[in-house]
Amino acid sequence: MSPLTASTTAPSLAVVILAAGLGKRMQSQLPKVLHPVLGQAMLGHVLDVAVQLKPAKLAVVTGHGREQVEAYVAQWASRHADELAGKLEPQCFEQPFQGGTGHAVECAKPGWEGASEVLVLYGDTPLLTVATLQDLRNSRAGRPLSMLVGELPDPTGYGRVILNEDKTIACVVEHKDATEAQRQVRVINAGMMALDAAFLARSLPRIDTNNAQKERYLPDLVAMAAAAGEPGMAHLLPDQREIQGVNNRAELALATQILRDRVNTQWMLAGATLDDPATTLIETSAVLDADVRLGAGVELRGKTTVARGALIERGCVLTDVQVGRDAHLLPYCVATEAVIGAGAHVGPFAHLRAGTELGAKVKIGNFVETKKARLGEGAKASHLSYLGDADIGADCNIGAGTITCNYDGVNKFKTVLGRGVFIGSDSQLVAPVTLGDEAYVGAGTTVTQDVPAGALIVSRSPAVIKEGWTAKKRQRQLAVKANKA
Repeated sequence: MSPLTASTTAPSLAVVILAAGLGKRMQSQLPKVLHPVLGQAMLGHVLDVAVQLKPAKLAVVTGHGREQVEAYVAQWASRHADELAGKLEPQCFEQPFQGGTGHAVECAKPGWEGASEVLVLYGDTPLLTVATLQDLRNSRAGRPLSMLVGELPDPTGYGRVILNEDKTIACVVEHKDATEAQRQVRVINAGMMALDAAFLARSLPRIDTNNAQKERYLPDLVAMAAAAGEPGMAHLLPDQREIQGVNNRAELALATQILRDRVNTQWMLAGATLDDPATTLIETSAVLDADVRLGAGVELRGKTTVARGALIERGCVLTDVQVGRDAHLLPYCVATEAVIGAGAHVGPFAHLRAGTELGAKVKIGNFVETKKARLGEGAKASHLSYLGDADIGADCNIGAGTITCNYDGVNKFKTVLGRGVFIGSDSQLVAPVTLGDEAYVGAGTTVTQDVPAGALIVSRSPAVIKEGWTAKKRQRQLAVKANKA
């Protein structure tokens, strides 16, 4: 399910992603294309789809928030370095002013020159699929261009696509420039286009600014192709949701909902059980085996993987976590960058922080927090403990209230427990400290020195019992009150 799984090879394809828009309606300092949909920036979703087409070149046009967008593209490329294998490096090209889509593609010309076909996409359309883009390219069938179109009940605001009787495209008219009759047309321009690169190169300079916005519109190429006797083709999208653009926060939420439902359905068809899909969130980078069960409100983020037979109950939030076969997470656990071994039992209300590694059949109970802690097979910390910077051997038992004191305000230190160590309740292990196999710590002990294998360590003050103490104290208190009166 990797987002970079190969489809077909197209060595002469260049993909240009337009990501320079202002996005004023988002009411945000963050560039529009960087707003997340299902845990990933919209631009990231478009990049994921683009590279599955195996282009020879990949260009991103930046403008508003250029530094942020370019930094994101670099981060995306770094995350996918293994899949890209050095064969494709996305390039960014600045559009210095808002001159329209035609101007934007021209700004990226060094990023598509030399290719035989150019695919133009938009950074705010995170719902596009590889199949749709392949169909768009195939529909060109040797013509100068093909355009992705949709049919909407209310096309207000969209450019209208005027078709010839043979379904080729006569022209595209922006809503602001359309006549009243043209505005009745419900076929709209989704924006995505597949173009013959030679046609694009010779036609781009001819696009003028004779429109309401005084900008150079890429769809003007449609009329040029028609005038040359080679009208472009329209590819009508069966599922209009794929061209759902995002211009405000409401549309952002809608896009997230659509993508979430798509991903959830994919995993259910693959054999996972989702108790309440409407409240379950699985990011596109997460992977599930068959026979996994997820409770209501579960969130699987980042590169989380869940092995066959695992049960993750209500409200758990996992980020970059490996969940082993037949593991069981009780409600409301939070885990980040952790490994949960096969058959492990976690929660409820446990917190596994970065660097946690639980072996097979480990038990982490309610209100236990771990950080950079490795627990060997069969180890148990059933409740109310903090285990940080610890290496805990197999079959150890950690009593309630145990704390590894790993931080002195400046440095972190490690606690090491051998196999079968028993830690009594309400104990503190002051690191650095090592306890040998089957060492035993009495309840209430503060351990400040290493303990040999098989040894018992206890540190308790002697108990003192004073008969009649409560009555004497009460008499003193009454005397004090009487004097105040």
